[in-house]
Amino acid sequence: MGLGMLGRLRQRLAAWAIRVAQRLGPRRVRVRGRVYRVTASVFNPKLYGTSRFMARHMEVRPGDAVLDVGTGSGILAVVAAETAARVVAVDINPEAVRCARENVAANGLGEKVRVAESDLFAALEPGERFDVILLNPPYLEGAPTTPLGHALYDPGKRLLRRFLEGAGEHLAEGGCVQMAYSSIAEPGRALEIAESLGWSHRVVAEKRFMGERLFLYRLTRA
Repeated sequence: MGLGMLGRLRQRLAAWAIRVAQRLGPRRVRVRGRVYRVTASVFNPKLYGTSRFMARHMEVRPGDAVLDVGTGSGILAVVAAETAARVVAVDINPEAVRCARENVAANGLGEKVRVAESDLFAALEPGERFDVILLNPPYLEGAPTTPLGHALYDPGKRLLRRFLEGAGEHLAEGGCVQMAYSSIAEPGRALEIAESLGWSHRVVAEKRFMGERLFLYRLTRA
């Protein structure tokens, strides 16, 4: 099982297009009525479908505690905070952390959202649990050699596996993971990894975007 030649070509083209767009794209964008600042090293929520798709379809209830893993510009944390009681947003990229903090503050949500630099769950408080964990993960094959690369590449789906191995320890009773994924990145293989680690899933939403199909999955402990 693998991507095959066509799949690898589509991923390389996608990575090239993203790098060009990041370099040349706007540094201040409006999404769902709110303004976000980004830099060339931070995934731009205006230019790519996954951020807007997930922001539209993710399910957050009043009173929820939400964890946004790989927050990037902070768009999902900001949208979640419109409804949730509290949000923690983490990212391994220091530039993303700076942008997310600025965007949270600029949107008047600083009292609801805490932003921290973290490799997955490393910066969480011991025993800290959440009703919803959000993940808009990297899913292209390749080595993340730059800060932006951490938002694009997950070779062998190793990061996804680490996330799924640790996420259960931070879910409140009855909680769920909500994860975006793309048809160009073997979503079936991603779900096989999840199932092998004790997760069940259902599709919350799907959409065609720029030659690919985007999925939003709700993962719960099987």
